[in-house]
Amino acid sequence: MTTVKTTPAHQDAVQSPSINPEELAVLGMNAIAYARLSTVEHDGPAEGFTIHAANGARIGWAPSLDLANAAIVQHDMRPMPVH
Repeated sequence: MTTVKTTPAHQDAVQSPSINPEELAVLGMNAIAYARLSTVEHDGPAEGFTIHAANGARIGWAPSLDLANAAIVQHDMRPMPVH
């Protein structure tokens, strides 16, 4: 006869690595970006969309949301909506 040893499910769970706040802050920095409607100064005021990294740093500008999202994708990042 075979004996089966049983253990609570949580004992077999894989431990998640711990992450500190600084590491969490940069998570997705090179993978996620978003666009916001804004006015920029370049040879006079121009309305368009500034492109921001996950941490909020401005990394680009485009005259339309479609072009902003295309630029994000072209740089191997994923555009994320913001409200």
